[in-house]
This record gives sequence, structure tokens and C-alpha cells, in this order.
Amino acid sequence: MKVLKFTKLSWAIGTALTFLSVDVIAQDFSYGSVSVESATFTGGNLPIRRDEGASFYGTPHWVADEVVQVPVAYVSGNAPRVNVNFGFECSNAPDSIWVRGMGPEGFNFQAQKVVVNPDGGDLHSFYYPSTYADLEFEADEARFFKPFKIGWDVSFDEGGTWRAADTTRNTMYITRSTPMAEAGHFKFYHSVYDISCRNADGESSDEDVIAAIWAEFTDHIVFNYKGDSLHYYSPKNTSNTNLGALLNYRNAQCYTFAQLFLASIKIQGVVRTNNYVYITPQYSTACGYSVNRFLVKNWDFGAATGDGCEAYPFENTYTTLLPYPYVAYSFLTEDVSDQEGLAGQCSTNPSSYFNNHQIALIDGVYYDACYGVTFDSLEDIPFEAFDGWGYRYNSGGVTHARFTNDMEATELSQSITTF
Repeated sequence: MKVLKFTKLSWAIGTALTFLSVDVIAQDFSYGSVSVESATFTGGNLPIRRDEGASFYGTPHWVADEVVQVPVAYVSGNAPRVNVNFGFECSNAPDSIWVRGMGPEGFNFQAQKVVVNPDGGDLHSFYYPSTYADLEFEADEARFFKPFKIGWDVSFDEGGTWRAADTTRNTMYITRSTPMAEAGHFKFYHSVYDISCRNADGESSDEDVIAAIWAEFTDHIVFNYKGDSLHYYSPKNTSNTNLGALLNYRNAQCYTFAQLFLASIKIQGVVRTNNYVYITPQYSTACGYSVNRFLVKNWDFGAATGDGCEAYPFENTYTTLLPYPYVAYSFLTEDVSDQEGLAGQCSTNPSSYFNNHQIALIDGVYYDACYGVTFDSLEDIPFEAFDGWGYRYNSGGVTHARFTNDMEATELSQSITTF
């Protein structure tokens, strides 16, 4: 009887080991075959427009084998949420699997038990449902992650053992506050998010956010989201006069850089009204003509040869001011010559002969994003940035431009609106 009992026990143990062995073999495959097919962020994430064409990015945000992945944006105080589609190859796959995501700075996505679906042959798939991260982004603080990297792990023993499966990487923008609503030329462009959050990363107050964003403009190299430079009048002629055109073509006039700076503030929810300034010479006349031109530094004033107007004695003449390839002014006669002076964005010597200019006005300070400089007052601008005033007229098919280097000759006027 004792032998019989021993035999039954041995048979039971042997049977259990057989089933255990089969179960282990069923799960014994290469973890490297598990891969993310796609990932989509949800949970109130913000819309982002493409620089090229201005259409909104779609979903999913991450797709296997894509070179460029879709950026993601949230408002601070929220937690990111993501769902993921996985695929893997196995000849004898289990019915279920555990999945978790390990993000940066503790932004982890909790383990979930999910069903494994057969897709034909040795191919299988499973879906990690929309899950919020364990943490929320710090409230009232801008952040920037490039990339926001999530390492995806899988487990076949109820979470006892985890193995790395795949990694998703997306650029993540966190705005300090809810962005201002789109209006006019202000739109949620990719590079607006990038310039704004990349520079304001970690900032909270209006003043610190504005100062951090402004720093992007002060070294005369403004990068878009790709790391490409944005150009101010380089070459000297461009017809691009709005923010969308600047971001699409990466070369534009003064309107656009003022708009880019203000848009980068608005995307953070920083509210400032009466912030967009159009400046032009104050109406005055000289020798019967309206003084409506100014020269941005530097111009070299040589011998004055102009007749008939002592107040504006320097004269340049031209037929085509900027001939192809648009890198230099072309004058027939030249009392005043263009020199390198105030550097513009990605341009050591941009166009500098104008009748108007656009800048930003924030908390009493004038910000000229084209040149990366500030002014304390409207009256300071001509003395710090200009070399002369001018007017022009046509005669016999030739344009006559008359100038003075007396900066007291007239003043600037301004028209202020809200961007």
C-alpha cells in the first residue's frame, strides 16, 4: 500500500512537471521580436500645425519605421495618456501578456494585462489601452522633452519578470498655460511650440517665460523645429510677410519675426494686448516731398552731391534697386553706401532701406525680433538703430533718393495693435 501511494505521488508530480514544461516552452521565444507598431497620445493633448502647409498633424503619433514622428503637446498640470499597438512573432504564443511603459522623470505607465490576438501564422498582436502616466506635468511650468522616450516592457509571469521590448520617442511640448486661441496669423505651428517650449523649459512667471523666449532671438540665430535657421531678408528681397510664410520658406520680412516672437509667447498663454507696433517716419516734408524713408545701420555718408535741397543733401539714384541675385543694392550714383551694420536673423547685412518696420511692445519695452535688440522708448530707436532719414522721387525713369544723417530731422510715429 505504501508503495502504491508513492507511485501515485510520483505520477502526480511527473504530470505536473510535464504541464509546467509545456507552459514554459510555450512562452520561450525571443523578446526582441516584440515591437511597437504604433502609439497614440490622448487625454487633452493640444493640436499642432505643420510648418509646411499649416495642416494639423494626425495620429498615430509614433509609427514603426517612420523617420520623423509626430510631436505631442499638453498644457501643464495634465498627465499624458497613451495607447499602443504591439506586434510579435511566435509559433506558440500565450493567450495574454503584461505590458508597462517607463517614461522620463517618473512618467511611467502602469502595467496592464492584455489579450494576445493571432494574426495568422506565427504573427500575433496585442493592444495596450489608453493609460495615464503616474505623474502630471508640473502645473504652471513650461517643459520640453526631445525626446519623450517611453521604454515598453513585457512580462509573461504576471509581472514577476520584465524584459525590454521596444521604445517610442516623440518630441513633447508642455505649455505653461492654455495657449491663446488661434487668430489672424497666430496659429499653432510646430516651430512656434518648439521655439517657445525649448527656450522656456522650466519657467513659470510671465517675465521669465518672455525673457527665456527672447533669448532665442538675441544671437541672430533662430532655429525652427528641425534645427534649420530662419532668415531675415537673406537675400535682400523677399515677399514673405506673415508667420506662416516665414516658417514654410524660412526667409521673410520684418512682419514675420515680430509675429514669431509674439506667437511664441501666446502659445504659453501669456496675455499681452497692444503688443504689435508698426513704425514709420512721422509725417513731415522736405523740399516739397514727404520724408518717408530711413536707413538702418550702417551706411557710409560720403561727399554730398545733391542739388536743390540743403536739408537732404546726399543723393543716390537707381533704376533697379535690388537686381538678381538680390544680395546688394545697385545705385547709379551713390553718396551713401550700404555697409555691414546691425546683423539680422541669420543675415550679417540684411536689407536696410525701408519706409516702415514692425516690432513688438511688451510691458513698455520695444522688442525688435528681426535684429534681436530692445529699446526703452520709441524716441530711442532712430538714434540707436538708424543712420539717416530720406525721401525719394522719380524723374526720367530714374529714382532719386535724398538723405540726411541728421537724426533730429524728424521722428518716428507708431501704430499699435494686438497680435
